[in-house]
Amino acid sequence: MLQVNETTTFQLFLRRAVYLSLAFIFVSGTLIPFDLTAGSLPGPDILYCLTMIYVIRRPEFIPIWAIFLVFFLREILSMEPLGLWSMLVLVGTEIVRANIQAFREYFFLLEWLWVVAIFAIIQIINQVVLSVSLSITPNILSQLYLLVFTAVAYPATVAVIRFAFGINRPLPGELDAWGNRL
Repeated sequence: MLQVNETTTFQLFLRRAVYLSLAFIFVSGTLIPFDLTAGSLPGPDILYCLTMIYVIRRPEFIPIWAIFLVFFLREILSMEPLGLWSMLVLVGTEIVRANIQAFREYFFLLEWLWVVAIFAIIQIINQVVLSVSLSITPNILSQLYLLVFTAVAYPATVAVIRFAFGINRPLPGELDAWGNRL
């Protein structure tokens, strides 16, 4: 029995390392300029999609400090206002974490709509806070494109994470690394 818990704990830390590695790849990828034209469209926020997939399917794999670390690092490297987007994403993921049983019972379309709705609310609050603080705000049209592209990318990201990395919803009665029911 002790061997099973050690393996599960190892898998837990391995899955956390996978999340942090994937997040580092996506944060690094956003720093590379692929298109140097002035009016280029924004790409989807794959890091947000990845984080929500982990939080909805296996919240024990991704603690709050990992989410903060990844998004704060992205803000530092992309020279965005420090802490604002990180805080908003943390609030969004904690809302999901607090209602995890409901999210596990949703079918995929409803989950997808909730993830997109949370992203839209986060974007609106971000835009309002930046406007009130007289900071430079992103163009509303580019924010709308970001929302649409992120919404379209979410199902594809779920498929990749599910089939390539095996991050599925827990089965009824399944236990985590500490013996708690998921």
